[in-house]
Amino acid sequence: MDIQNYNPAGKYKNRLELLKLLCILTFIGSGLAAFSNLFILLSFDVVSELMDETTINIPEIAMILSGGKSFFLAGFVLYVVSLAGAIQMWNLHKIGFHLYTASQLFILILPAVMIDPKMFSVVSLFLTSAFIFGYFSQIKLMT
Repeated sequence: MDIQNYNPAGKYKNRLELLKLLCILTFIGSGLAAFSNLFILLSFDVVSELMDETTINIPEIAMILSGGKSFFLAGFVLYVVSLAGAIQMWNLHKIGFHLYTASQLFILILPAVMIDPKMFSVVSLFLTSAFIFGYFSQIKLMT
């Protein structure tokens, strides 16, 4: 019995290498992003104070911090949902695709909505679209 490809419903399915790769990359990316958003959320006051006191002026950091704690809380929650979706897809459950896709679309627009409409990233749109289409191509494997 091949445990790695065993489905709880009792059916064997071949998990394509692309699905494995996408899931592993999502585990890494969403996991690190969730951790960093949580870290900044928990240390927001210290980071803000440090930025106010420093003589180094980094406008990008100041702009991101202008989103406030709610920006980092929303980012943390959305990345956790994205990670949960990837875990579900790793276990071959279609609901994971829907969780992942919804969270990634919200992550894509989060900076533009909460900070500045100019913060919409075409590069992020391309990368997000590539992952969503990659996962969608594997949806036939999921129940």
